Amino acid sequence: MSIGCGRAARYAAGVDYEQLVRDTWAALSGGDLAPLENALAPNARWRAVEDGPWNCESRAAILDVMRHNLAQGLSGRIEDVLPVADRVVVAFRPDNRQPGGWPLDNGIRYLVLTVAQGQITEMKGCADRQTALSYAGAS
Repeated sequence: MSIGCGRAARYAAGVDYEQLVRDTWAALSGGDLAPLENALAPNARWRAVEDGPWNCESRAAILDVMRHNLAQGLSGRIEDVLPVADRVVVAFRPDNRQPGGWPLDNGIRYLVLTVAQGQITEMKGCADRQTALSYAGAS
């Protein structure tokens, strides 16, 4: 998969998406949701791996879920951040897996962020790396 053009695009908009993702996760790990709140568009959506009732339809709903997840001990590390045009593929390795939770691909969860006008407008969970890259539009 070629993602080279995406890496150049991250600077064209004046935003280093990789640093934004890493800084936001570092703040979340310390219990600070403000950087995530600032990064999310007011009408941001979070789509689950499978469509259904789990989806979040606003920044407030996303922040509520993240607040709950952090209170329940969500921890881990960002393995990789791959910008692809106006999307960013995030590979996250959780420290522990909750039964019945989001599927892991070799121990990693994938999330695709869609960015417009400097804010995240959509977060989409993906079951594996290939699906995430495809959703992001990598060729």
